[in-house]
Amino acid sequence: MDSGSQKLLLTAGKKCILWKLDRTNGKFLDYKPMVFQNVFTSIDRQTGRGTYRPDIVRPEAGNSRPSCPAQSGGHNWPAASYVPEEDLIIFPLDQICVTSQGDMIGNFESPASDGNMGRVSAYRVKDLKPIWTFQQRAPFLTSSMTTAGGVGFIGDWDRTFRAFDVKNGKTLWTTRLGTTAQGFPTTFSVNGEQFVAVPTGYNGGSPQLRPSSMFAFERNRPLVGHAVYVFAPPKAK
Repeated sequence: MDSGSQKLLLTAGKKCILWKLDRTNGKFLDYKPMVFQNVFTSIDRQTGRGTYRPDIVRPEAGNSRPSCPAQSGGHNWPAASYVPEEDLIIFPLDQICVTSQGDMIGNFESPASDGNMGRVSAYRVKDLKPIWTFQQRAPFLTSSMTTAGGVGFIGDWDRTFRAFDVKNGKTLWTTRLGTTAQGFPTTFSVNGEQFVAVPTGYNGGSPQLRPSSMFAFERNRPLVGHAVYVFAPPKAK
């Protein structure tokens, strides 16, 4: 993406650190931790090189190792979306940690998350400043999709599909789906009329398995309901 005179590449992996690079030469420019992480003890501001915790680099048999984020990542496959009009990049994030000891794994919510596993956050690309954050108990399991009209869309584990204002994260509209929203919402037009589509499904790997175990006896979702839902936004008056 381009921000002013900068030609940038922004990326984030499972440790949920937003890396800012010059895409013309790969030079490290800046970084921003997006969720609580304790895998790195420090990151060099000049080079971007991280220093891992000693017990992660050299684990001892029989010792437990709590780490944040969990193996599923603070950011996994649900993609971010760039809003050029506002110079914002909007990320779906997970706030889940793990304690590992041998083959025994226990998940828990990240510190300072107030029990909210799901989070959507917007950052200004120019300086990686956090602009707004929306948190909830259920993790978001779709990419964030934004439109030129200033409306974003995202879906979650608890079957909710949501439209939000890209400027401030305010919820504009919600609906409940047959089961968990997963995958990549998309928008398209037919004969000049715009539509928004989102897939739903029950499985999907680690990002949805971890919250499923943490939701035991708290809330459920249908085991069926694999579908694609299509919505027509209201027409401008």
